[in-house]
Amino acid sequence: MKKILNIISFAILTGCTTQSTPTAKPTAAGQPPVMQFIATGAKITHVDAKLGFVVLDYRSQTMPAVGERLSVYRTGQRIGEVQITDPVRVSFATADILKGEIRVGDEAR
Repeated sequence: MKKILNIISFAILTGCTTQSTPTAKPTAAGQPPVMQFIATGAKITHVDAKLGFVVLDYRSQTMPAVGERLSVYRTGQRIGEVQITDPVRVSFATADILKGEIRVGDEAR
């Protein structure tokens, strides 16, 4: 039994240390390919256009600092800008609307 456990442990450990190195194929111009990065941001959960502020949900993101400006996107297009204000809570932040017509569901990053 001990021999079987040693073999299984050895197989797991050697499998974990095996690494494959990705190779980048150059583009037609001889340049390395550009890696596409899709940034995700905070979701807008509430909009008060009359008072000019939004509430942002940061449950899965790092909270920005008060005063930081963020662009707002809808379906990948930049449609506005907000600035983080007090109050900032554990998972939610408020922000003043600086530009654009922002809707619930838009993304700030």
